[in-house]
Amino acid sequence: MRRNLFLSALAAMLLPTTVYATECPTAATAKRGFRLLQVNVQSEFRKHHEQIIRIENSYGGPGRQTVFSYRGLIDLSRMDAEAPQAIYALSDLKDIFPLKRGARHEISFIPLSPDEPADAEWTFELNVGGQENFALENCKYKVWKVRQTTKKDGQMVDEWSALYSPDLEATLAKIYEEGTADEYTVPYERIRPVQ
Repeated sequence: MRRNLFLSALAAMLLPTTVYATECPTAATAKRGFRLLQVNVQSEFRKHHEQIIRIENSYGGPGRQTVFSYRGLIDLSRMDAEAPQAIYALSDLKDIFPLKRGARHEISFIPLSPDEPADAEWTFELNVGGQENFALENCKYKVWKVRQTTKKDGQMVDEWSALYSPDLEATLAKIYEEGTADEYTVPYERIRPVQ
């Protein structure tokens, strides 16, 4: 009896098993939507209108955030209960794409906020570095490293680098304090198509 149980268990372990692979969104399927995930964060990306991507972020609680982004690289508005933000670009964003190694772009914009005077000079500076591979589980994507520097009246306000996938039109990771001893990366860890 024990021998039969042992042989049955051994046979069950040796039988081929089905492995469920993650379906990897591509440039063709990304238009239907996909989710990027990390611990306590879920971001759903969908095409909104032409070059505008709508991103719905949830952080494990009841609050949600909606971001409208130009091709998933330049955030135009961020709407949530705490600190809504929006900008109006004065430069033609179409000139940025397709991304090219070594390209530099300066985008003038106006923050659309009642607390921010319209006469300040705001800019995004984009510096396109090289391409590299980025893995989300078994899905692999070519990404551009794009350094983004925000300035107000010539003074730096914010700086970080995006690992940006042109196929998905999404930033898959952000690098902060780049080139310093405090450098760290905040990546998404998983990707799922929207069913």
